[in-house]
Parts: sequence; C-alpha cells; structure tokens
Amino acid sequence: MDIIKNVSIIFTSIFLESLPFLLLGSIISSIIEEYVSDETIAKIIPKNKLFGSIVGVFLGFFIPACDCAVIPVTKRLIKKKIPINVAVSFMLASPIINPVVLLSTYYAFYKTNPEIFFCRLIFGIIIALFIGILLGILFDGEDITLDSTCEHCHIHSNNKFLSIIKHTGNDLYDVVKYLMFGALIASIVQVLLPRNILDMFNSNEALSIITLMLFAYFISLCSTSDSFVGKSLLSNFSKGSIIAYLLLGPMIDIKNTLVLMGNYKKSFVLTLITFIFVVTFIFSYLVVRLI
Repeated sequence: MDIIKNVSIIFTSIFLESLPFLLLGSIISSIIEEYVSDETIAKIIPKNKLFGSIVGVFLGFFIPACDCAVIPVTKRLIKKKIPINVAVSFMLASPIINPVVLLSTYYAFYKTNPEIFFCRLIFGIIIALFIGILLGILFDGEDITLDSTCEHCHIHSNNKFLSIIKHTGNDLYDVVKYLMFGALIASIVQVLLPRNILDMFNSNEALSIITLMLFAYFISLCSTSDSFVGKSLLSNFSKGSIIAYLLLGPMIDIKNTLVLMGNYKKSFVLTLITFIFVVTFIFSYLVVRLI
C-alpha cells in the first residue's frame, strides 16, 4: 500500500507541476496559429540552416517553455512551415536556456560551481544548434508530424479569442493523455529505483555519465527544479556526469518521449533521442578535460 501511495503522490506532483506549463504551451501554440501567417514565418526565418537554428535558439529564450510545453508549440511552428532545423533547435534550447531555468541553475551552482552553470548554458546552446542542423538535413522536406484530432477540427471563427480557446483545448487534449502516462511511468521509477544503485556506477567516468543520463531520462523532473537535485548529487558524482544530467533531462525524458511519439513520426523521434544521448555524452565527457 505504501508503494501505491508514494506512486500516487509523485504522479500527482509531476502531473500538476507539468500541466500549467503544458497549458501555457498550448496557448502559445494557439496564438501562433491564429496570428502568425505562413508568409510571416517565411520572411523572418533565414534560409541558411546555421543562421536559422540560431534564430530557433533565440526563440527558445524569448518563448520560455518547459520540456512538455515546448512540444505543442514546436508542432504548430512546423505546421506553419518553419524549417525543421529551426523547430528542433528551439525545442531543445528552450527548456535549458529560458530565464526561469537559468535563474534556478544560477542559484543552485553559481556560488560553489559556476563552471556547471556556464557549461549548461553554453553546451545547451551548442547541442541545440548541432542537433537541429543535423535533423534539418536528414529530414529535409519531410512531414515529420502525425495527424491528430485537433488538426482535423478545421476551426473557423470570426472571434479570434474564441478560436484561440478552441485551439488551446484541442492541443491540450491531444498531448495531456501522453503526459499522464509518462508521469505514471516516471513516478513508478522514482519509487522503485533504490538511490544507492546510482552509487554503484560512479567509479568510472563514462559509466557515471551514462548512469546520470539514464537517471535524468527516467526520473522526468521539470527543468525548473532539476538543478537542485543535480547539486545534491555533486558529492557522489563527477562534474561531467552532473552536466550530462542537467543537459539531457530538459531535452528528453520518459514523459516527453511519449508526448513526442503522439505528435511526431517514430523515425524522427528515435533519431532525435539517439542524437540527444550521443551528443550529450560526448560533450559531458569532454568536460572532464576542460574543467
């Protein structure tokens, strides 16, 4: 009974923590649908993949969203014909470099380990650019999104406010079921995974990094709060593995994997996840030699 109780508490915490941000993402997505035309997107986004991805990263700063909330926004941008490289760079950068996350990371690390703060910021931007450009090349010209209920609603209204509400409701309905299932899995993992298992894998640098990457993936914490968990792990794990934890968690975890699977084609999602794991490992392993 204690296990069920603890799973229920953690599930409720994860779900309620994520839901407001998911609602915010759906509202932003609906505003984009209603007010931003395809022609406007075409004018403001550079054709060059590097410059386009840089614009995507800047959007990630100015449109702050957590890892779940950013998915409906990104999908709407892609439906508006924004290039894939721009959308992916935005999707990966926003949960790492938005002002709320930067502030929480600063408070957690700046006084004792400022290098971790700067590595999360700089590497987060570089990884978002790199993976965005790679996926932009690999999936150039492809439709990577899945049709969903809200895409077939064909909402038309002279009242823009009413249209935004309807779009928001449809977008939220479309992703919240995946969030619920992902939150359930993450809560079960948090309850059943003994924390001392992590200590068994911290003697080897590469293994330590992989351990905390997997920990970040399955524990599914919001990027606004993961910095303080990362700080608590610093006494037992290397800086490289802590940075891997702080980089990977906001970009991909088990709950937003399910949200992605419900909105994007499987080949795209699997490629994205593979690149995130591989590139994050490489950058985090290099940290050991740089700091």
